Parts: sequence; structure tokens; C-alpha cells
Amino acid sequence: MKNKLTWSLIAINIVVFEIIFSMPEPLFNSTFDLLDFSWGNGWQVWRWFTSMFLHVSASHLFFNMLALYFFGRVLEKEVGARKWLGIYFLSGLAGNLVYGLTSSMPAVGASGCIFGLVGAAMFIRPKELIRLYVFPLPLGLIAILYIISQVALAVAPAAAGVNVAYGAHIGGLAMGSALMFYFKPKDFLKGFLVMLALLVLLLILAPLITIVIDIGEMILSIFEAVVGFVLYGVARLLLSWIW
Repeated sequence: MKNKLTWSLIAINIVVFEIIFSMPEPLFNSTFDLLDFSWGNGWQVWRWFTSMFLHVSASHLFFNMLALYFFGRVLEKEVGARKWLGIYFLSGLAGNLVYGLTSSMPAVGASGCIFGLVGAAMFIRPKELIRLYVFPLPLGLIAILYIISQVALAVAPAAAGVNVAYGAHIGGLAMGSALMFYFKPKDFLKGFLVMLALLVLLLILAPLITIVIDIGEMILSIFEAVVGFVLYGVARLLLSWIW
């Protein structure tokens, strides 16, 4: 099977989600309390890793796994298993570190790992066409849109009271990009020039690309609802069978 690591990490995250969300509420809460990450409990080493496999909702899991699929499989073909795993987990650790230094709230999720894959993939295969937004778009362009959306959310006034680990996104993105520069400096610099060209293209074609994104996000929201229904349904079945 191609892209074994990408599919394996997707499967592990889904299985963990189903097990956690099948738990009775007291056990569910205590499990999150034991496995999440914050700077205050960072001395408990396991949390740096276990927090990467927890997600607070089906939507949280869906969008992380969607990005893992699109960016992870492209990167896996380019760098091989060992480097891919290094980028994934080191980006997750860097994401936790930056988040811990910028927030005292507990956090969970694979976002740091995912942004590490984004940071690496966008400089090594920026022209790779993928269909994250239904219509085929260059991977580098989607990465730029992905980053811009996160920055916009982070600086929006409404984000002030929302516990989203934007620090983890930044830390993971920086680590993934740095590791790709270390692994393939020449290809990285070529990719950097392509990314600049794609940024100019984005500015020129912004109205058209906005329409594509709006259509894509509408379709993705339907998939998200269906996936959420299935994930929560399976968790309820497990609750009745296991607990």
C-alpha cells in the first residue's frame, strides 16, 4: 500500500478518537486531564506526545486528518519514512513548545504535526496539484491559503476568547520548514521561489480563487457533517458495547 505512514497515522488518530469518545463522561474527562498538554504539566513527558493524538471534536479530527492526507502523502513520497516521521513528531513537539510558551491553557490535537507537514511539503512540491478545494490547485497555493486563514483567525477579535492553539500551528510550521531546508536545501530554495510566484498569483486571481474556496468549503462542510455523524455514531455503539 502506498503512503503507509500517512494512512497509519490517520488510522491511529481515528481509533484513539473513537475510544476516547466512547468513554463515560467522568472517564472521558479524566483521560483528557491525564493526556493533554500545557506548560504547567510539561514535566510529565508523555503529555508532549499523547496530546498529539487527542481531538476535542469530530470537526477537529476531520480537518486535521484531511490536511494530513493531502500534505502527508505528498511529503511521504518525497522524503521517505524516517524523515517523514521526524518532521511529523518534531513539528508536533515544536508546536507544543511554542504553544506552552504563549498560553497557560491545556491543548490537544495534531495541528503542530500537520502544520509541520504543510511547511515541509509546500517548499518541496509546491506545484503538485491536489483537490483539497474540489478543483485542482497547486499544493503551495493551498498551503498559503491555509496559513493566511490561520493568521486571520488568530488576529480576529473573536479569537480572543477561543482556545485554539495558534502557537502550535506556528511552531509546527516553522519546524517543518526548517527541517525541509536541512534535508534538501537546493530543492527548498527552488520551492521558495515558486511559493513567491504563487503568492503573486494569489493576489492577481484573488476574486476567482475566493469563489473556488467558497464552493470547496461548502462541499467540505457537507463531508464534515457526514463524517461527524459516523464518528459519533460509532462512539455511541462502542459506549454500549465496551463500557
